[in-house]
Amino acid sequence: MKKTVLSTLLVFIITISPLSPYQKNLLAEDVITTLSLEEAINKGIENSTQLTISELEIEVKKVELSEARHQEKKYQKAGVSIGTVDGFALDANMLSKKAEYALEEEKLKQEYLKENIKLNVMSAYYGALQAEEYLHVTNSTLDNLQRNHDIIKKKFNLGMVSKSDLYMSEIALNEGEINVEKAKENVKKAFRALNMTLNSPLDTKLKLTSDFAQNDFQTNLNEDVEVAYTKRFDIIQLNNNYQLVKLDFETNAIVYTPNTFIYKYKERNVAKMENLLHNAKLNIEFDIKGKYDEIESAKKQIALAKANVEKAKEGLRLRELSYHAGTGTILEVKEAITQLHNAQLAVSNAITSYNLKILEYHKAVNLGTIS
Repeated sequence: MKKTVLSTLLVFIITISPLSPYQKNLLAEDVITTLSLEEAINKGIENSTQLTISELEIEVKKVELSEARHQEKKYQKAGVSIGTVDGFALDANMLSKKAEYALEEEKLKQEYLKENIKLNVMSAYYGALQAEEYLHVTNSTLDNLQRNHDIIKKKFNLGMVSKSDLYMSEIALNEGEINVEKAKENVKKAFRALNMTLNSPLDTKLKLTSDFAQNDFQTNLNEDVEVAYTKRFDIIQLNNNYQLVKLDFETNAIVYTPNTFIYKYKERNVAKMENLLHNAKLNIEFDIKGKYDEIESAKKQIALAKANVEKAKEGLRLRELSYHAGTGTILEVKEAITQLHNAQLAVSNAITSYNLKILEYHKAVNLGTIS
């Protein structure tokens, strides 16, 4: 009786005892995290160490602004220059204004980082979706090769085709299996890349729930160009510098007359900054319109790629009919299968290129470049 009680108690203790690390790992390997594109973006932002550093940078800029306001009076009394912006010397009364702009730009950098993380996550997410699509296409090609091989093998057993045809179908089948293994390897790499972007353990198992599909793109190009003039980081930063130089000129113009060197020097600085702003706007317009044209071109490539798939399917059907009728060769069938495979992959490439170009376009409108 005591033995029975002890045995029961032992089983109970084992049952309620915490899992060993090994057991936990086994269970963790079976956990699959479902992840939509929106969830991936939120996770990428949430896990970003860059944003943590950005928060600290903002705090530093706040301290620097406070220090600038404290020191500004000393510099004003001494008449000491505080340095330069875009190569132009500034007087002491610009110190706090420069620090204010620096704080504003640091906050803008944080928003830029968030949008850049979003872009990187979306790119990695599409990369993983495309890798899965590649695997699907490669498996489909393998099915075609297997079907073709099965038919040839039956015909060979009936003495209807040569042994060389059988060997060639076997070689093609082996190549198809190799391609599937490569596609599986690429899927693993793509998912690791996505996990890296999310700052998650690289081998975290993910199930992507967003579709691999062509994104919708509707916009007003001219309006976007105008928006970019006010939202892009590079133009905001340049405009801040312009305001500093302009304020510096206006301040000095109170003291110095137009016939003095200081007046002319400061006036020249303003003119140079205005020219930089003008050229920057032209570059922005050129950039955005170029990216818009790329999207339009990529959209046409999708339509052409899809049309090629239909043609490749029909081509394969006709090649198989010719071969079975004795008027075609096994090489022609293999070539038709390869053409279909390449055409299907071209659709995936075209859709991915199109979607990423849309992302790049929106980045150009809303973010620009950051130094």
